[in-house]
Amino acid sequence: MKKKFTKTLIAGAVAASLFLLGGCSLFEGYFPDSNFPSDVAESRGDDGSVASWLASLDTPSSQYRRMYEEAVADGSFSGTFFEFLKELGVDDADGAYVQSALRSVVSIQCAFDGKGTEADFMSMGSGVIYSLDEAEGDAYIVTNYHVVYSSKSSGKEKVPHISDTIEVYLYGAEIEGREMAASYVGGAMNYDIAVLRLDNCEALKEGNAAEVVGADSDSLTLGQPVYAVGNADAKGISVTEGVVSVDCEYVEFYAANDSDVIRLPEIRTDAAVNHGNSGGGLFNSSGELVGIVNGRMETEDTTGFGYAIPANLALSLAQNILDTCGKASALRGGALARLGITAQESDSHGVFDETTGKYYIEEKIVAQEVDYRGAADRAGIRAQDTIVSVHLISTRNGAPYERTVEVTRLFRLTNFLFEVRLGDTVEFTLSRDGETVVLPVTFGEVTDFLILS
Repeated sequence: MKKKFTKTLIAGAVAASLFLLGGCSLFEGYFPDSNFPSDVAESRGDDGSVASWLASLDTPSSQYRRMYEEAVADGSFSGTFFEFLKELGVDDADGAYVQSALRSVVSIQCAFDGKGTEADFMSMGSGVIYSLDEAEGDAYIVTNYHVVYSSKSSGKEKVPHISDTIEVYLYGAEIEGREMAASYVGGAMNYDIAVLRLDNCEALKEGNAAEVVGADSDSLTLGQPVYAVGNADAKGISVTEGVVSVDCEYVEFYAANDSDVIRLPEIRTDAAVNHGNSGGGLFNSSGELVGIVNGRMETEDTTGFGYAIPANLALSLAQNILDTCGKASALRGGALARLGITAQESDSHGVFDETTGKYYIEEKIVAQEVDYRGAADRAGIRAQDTIVSVHLISTRNGAPYERTVEVTRLFRLTNFLFEVRLGDTVEFTLSRDGETVVLPVTFGEVTDFLILS
């Protein structure tokens, strides 16, 4: 049976229609004032912030939370619940770290103009806050390319385009009047990643949003608990729990244009992933981002196959878009091909480490083909060379920058190449006929790069 992998976008005028009291005139002529309950509490003389007032109403729902409240009350501890858990050596009690992750996940609503060939329509998805300037109310949002792009057509005439109107909502503020207008910065269809920008948004100045904290997705462990946080079924941000089923596998999807097939490294999880989760986060139990949710498998006899683009790739690509969008130095999809190498796993084995209790996979990555027109050929890399490691020599923000990656998995090399910029040098350590060879490759020609699309 052919496997069908679907993007987790939800399209159409769906969600709200099921729950609205259409045409109801029960409260006609009455309008709510602007006060929240916390405003009334303040008028009664209650001190403290809105957050502290709401917290005072909260009944601790776990043993650790009760222990924390008692310790604060008797003066034996002062600090946050997170600090208390860290002192006890507890990973995530009472969902504290997942609660923190809610601050960095947003709901996204996109409107598409049919351009005169079809009806207008809406689509829903999710995103994560990549960077935030709270004082200015500015932020960059990472989401999936297919969330903000439409390939809708009328007959044989294609009308592909980025959404005409993009609106973003913070958790708990997913109602009309709380939307924040976003603009499209850039994206890579071949990797299903896009970046949006928010400017001067009052909601971002209130202190409830936070930048996402990225984990090292290369170090995931099978069976590790993870949480999918996103706008599932366009009903607002929700959380589902599961484990890492596969730390990284290559999966074929239809691209956002619904015609090209793209092959992406993906984390597989059994956490429930639904339409609308696209662009949302997959988090570990410390509230750190391990992936950007982008799809699931749908077959009659398969369940629990959700997918996420590893955070190392997604965030590196997001930074690449911000650094180089619209410039000829931007790497995209066929980064290895533009380098002039077709790389492939020629062998693989598993190794169990008694000390860490973890099973590791090591792959042998070889240069299967070397294009004579590429930078790799000019540097002397040959077909059948085993790529052992890569060492980046660059400048970032006016300061020297170096980084080494051991190429024990193919995705490590793919992720690494999105860090390369025009003018950088990458030293390839190779194994050739049993001998170690180190060859520098300088990305000094525009022809070695493609523009992100």
